Parts: sequence; C-alpha cells; structure tokens
Amino acid sequence: MERKRKNLIRLGVPHGQAYAWSRTRKGGCAIAQSPILITTITLERLEKRGYISMSEIYKKLTER
Repeated sequence: MERKRKNLIRLGVPHGQAYAWSRTRKGGCAIAQSPILITTITLERLEKRGYISMSEIYKKLTER
C-alpha cells in the first residue's frame, strides 16, 4: 500500500487522495477506470516512456 501511495504522489496526486486511493480494496480493473488514474497515467506519459499504443501497432501491420 505504501508503494502505491508513493507512486501516486510521484505522479502528482495530492497526498490525501493518494492515501485514500492506495488503501482501496478494489481490484486492478476497477482502479484502472478510476478518475485519479485516468488523469495521472496519460497517453503522453506512456508514450514518453516508450510504450506504443495498440492502434499504432495495428496501423503499421495493416499498411500496404
């Protein structure tokens, strides 16, 4: 739980919200659709880290 809280704070989530969301009993799928994660883990951040979207992979595979 502590690691979740620290990572949320590192992403810019306020301390109180990070504490509350790190203590949730919800599973990964439910948390993935939460407002906090939707606003903190953005497509821009993922692209910066080298992740490629599935739609981009699909476009590359279907180009001819």
